[in-house]
Amino acid sequence: MIHKTNTMIDISLSFIQGFLRQELNSRLGLASATESVRLVNLHKDISPDNYLAMTLIHIEEEKTIKNLPFLRKNTPASDRFIKTNPEIGLNLYILLSALFEENNYQEALKQLSQVLLIFQGKNVFEGSDLTGQASPLGKITVELYTLPFEQFNNLWQTLGLAIYPSVIYRIRILTMYDAKTLGEVSEIRGIALETLQKSPL
Repeated sequence: MIHKTNTMIDISLSFIQGFLRQELNSRLGLASATESVRLVNLHKDISPDNYLAMTLIHIEEEKTIKNLPFLRKNTPASDRFIKTNPEIGLNLYILLSALFEENNYQEALKQLSQVLLIFQGKNVFEGSDLTGQASPLGKITVELYTLPFEQFNNLWQTLGLAIYPSVIYRIRILTMYDAKTLGEVSEIRGIALETLQKSPL
């Protein structure tokens, strides 16, 4: 049996990619269909093709929500609760790299600067921001994340690439849970106390 989740990593990253691409195309006067931002897996054989590459580089559990209650009502009016495992809160770390040819280096810096401005202006997405497939996500927060220079250099060495102009963002908090139930319990509406009288000696 396949169980649905209320948020998915792919949907979250696709939403951020779509938002960023729309904003970037608008600010740079590009056609709306221009693939200025692409969700790609960086590897040593990738070629610069004048676009911004968005790559998931790390997934981290958000510990602060691990112990939330895991009893949920079937419906608001129901007196039955379903029992599930606790939700998983995730922080996703994405690398945004300006994969531009050498003669377009200035354009790479220009577009990366626009990315910083876009997320400086709007970094929280909730409610009406999240439509379509993204509507169940609840809330997404995008934060600039800075690695120490040595770790940043090691990251690019691991990828097997020369260093491109790039920034790292942390996307938090994505809450995921599988709809698989572990059982059901009834709602407790009251506690009856019985008074025990001692028998006379």
